[in-house]
Amino acid sequence: MTFTWVPMRVLLMRAFALPLDQISGSDWVMGQDARFDISAIVPSGATKEQANEMLLNLLKERFHLTDHSQKKDFDVYALVVAKGGPKLKDAAPVNGPLTEPPQPGAANSPVPLDRDGFPQLPAGRPEYRGSAKDGVTHMTFRMETPEQLAAVLQVQLRPSRVVDKTGLTGKYDFKLEFSRTGLLGPGRRPIVPPSAGEAQQPDPAPDLFSALEKQLGLKLEKSKTPLDVIVIDHMDKQPAEN
Repeated sequence: MTFTWVPMRVLLMRAFALPLDQISGSDWVMGQDARFDISAIVPSGATKEQANEMLLNLLKERFHLTDHSQKKDFDVYALVVAKGGPKLKDAAPVNGPLTEPPQPGAANSPVPLDRDGFPQLPAGRPEYRGSAKDGVTHMTFRMETPEQLAAVLQVQLRPSRVVDKTGLTGKYDFKLEFSRTGLLGPGRRPIVPPSAGEAQQPDPAPDLFSALEKQLGLKLEKSKTPLDVIVIDHMDKQPAEN
């Protein structure tokens, strides 16, 4: 297990297996300037969870890390089935020789787009790709689950969480087209569902909430939920000697 010039906050995210906004600490702990090199031997066959626990133990031993947890409310979107039911197609079977999947860590090679701007992906292997142009995103999903869709949506709606509550357990092929207006970017806030009767501005593509319901028969319901936040009480600025 090797880390080179890695910020302490990244090490903490890995050790606790939590996103950054569920970890709290002093300025030096959470800043970009506190960087470290770590090289440790992990027993053969150790799981990712076990490796994370080993890293946490190393931080406690070498940096005298102490912490406690507390609850904090976070915005959560539940992905649910909309009125009228889902509009997802069962995954198509392989229709020819299946190409080799990309190797772990390798950069994704470009894929061709269809006439509407959607990435063209072969049937028979779980994969999703997106293409963005003029503020509109086109996404193609092959053999994917609503749970995976929720994970993709969380990237679009961060820092809010998105959880799959559809109850759908199959694998599906589907496409999603939406406008990126209001999504991410400096100083922007995630879009919110339009109120009933609210006037809509013309747009080349529907917003994410409308697209999900119209194209996939799914919708997002917003709520608050308490989650654990790890508070770093103490960490030495320099590690103990090897």
